[in-house]
Amino acid sequence: MKNIAMLFLVIAALSASFAAADSFEINISEEGAYSTSSANIKINQLKYEPYPVNPGEYFTLWIKAENIGKELTENAVFELIPKFPFSLDTNEEPIRAYGKLSSKEPVVMEYKVRVSKNAVEGANEIELRYKTNSNDDLWIYEEFEIEVADAQTDFDLIIQEIGDSEVSIAIANTGKNVAYSVIVRVPEQESFQVIGTNGQMVGNLEDGDYTLVGFEIQRKPGIRSSGEQKLKIQIDYTDNIGERRSLIKELPFNTGSNNMIVNTNRTLPEGMTREEMFAQRRVMMQSQQSVYQQWWLWAVIIAVLFAGWKGFKLYKKKKEEKEEKKHKK
Repeated sequence: MKNIAMLFLVIAALSASFAAADSFEINISEEGAYSTSSANIKINQLKYEPYPVNPGEYFTLWIKAENIGKELTENAVFELIPKFPFSLDTNEEPIRAYGKLSSKEPVVMEYKVRVSKNAVEGANEIELRYKTNSNDDLWIYEEFEIEVADAQTDFDLIIQEIGDSEVSIAIANTGKNVAYSVIVRVPEQESFQVIGTNGQMVGNLEDGDYTLVGFEIQRKPGIRSSGEQKLKIQIDYTDNIGERRSLIKELPFNTGSNNMIVNTNRTLPEGMTREEMFAQRRVMMQSQQSVYQQWWLWAVIIAVLFAGWKGFKLYKKKKEEKEEKKHKK
C-alpha cells in the first residue's frame, strides 16, 4: 500500500511540474562579470513565455541587464535584432535607450515577438546588442536561444497495390502531431495523369494513424518510358496551430513496360459508374483498417488487464506473507 501511495505522489509531482512548464527563465553566468572602474553592462537574466514558443504566434521576452561597473553609463542603449523565424511588429520599438545607469542599477526590457508560421522545431537564436555611449560605434552582441515547438507533422507513403483499375496508396502520419482535414491529391505532373477525381478527403489523422486512398492513374500519351519512375502525391492538412499546409511526396513507381499502368477499358459492373466502383473499394479498405484498429485496441486492453491482474496477485501474496510473519511472531 505504501508503494502505491508513493507512486501516486510521484505522478502528482510530475503532473505539477509539466503544468508549470509554461515559461523559461535563465540566470546568465556571472563568470567574468567582475566590477570595473568604468561603466560596464552585463546581461544577467532572460525569461520568455510561453515555453516552448509556437509557430505562427507571439511570445513575451524579458531581458534583464545591469551596470556592473563603478561609473555611470553615459547613455546605455539596447537593441533587439530579430532574425528568422522571429520578428517585431512595426509598433514594437527594438531600441531601448536608458541614458545614465548608476553602478549596480538594473533595467528590464520587455518585447512582444512574433514567430513565423514556418519556424523550425528546436533552438532558434535571437540577438541583442548594446553599448554604454550613444556616440560610440562599439556595440556588444549577445545571442540567446529560444525553443520553438513543433506544430507540423510528416507522412510516409507506400504503394499498397496496383490493380487493373486503381492504384492503392497507404498514407501514415509519422510525425508527433495530429493532421486535421487531410486531403490527398495527385497533382499535375510530367509523366502521369488521373482518370476521374484527383483528390480524396481523408479527415483527421492522429500521430501513428494510417489510411488508404485509391486513384486511377495512367501514363500520359506520348510518354514512352519503362522501369522505376517517381509518382508525385500532394498532402494538404491543417496543423495543430490552425495553419493550412501542403506537402509533396514522391513515390517510386515501377511501371514495368511502356503500356498504361492500369487498364482503363475494364468493364464496369452493370449499372455502376466508375466513381461508384472506386467509392465501394474505399469503403472496403476503410472497413479493413477499422477491423485492424479494433483488434489492436483490444490487444492493448487485454494486456493492461493482464498486467493489473498479475500486479494484484503479487500484492495479495506479499500481504499474505506479512500476515503469516505476524502470526509466527
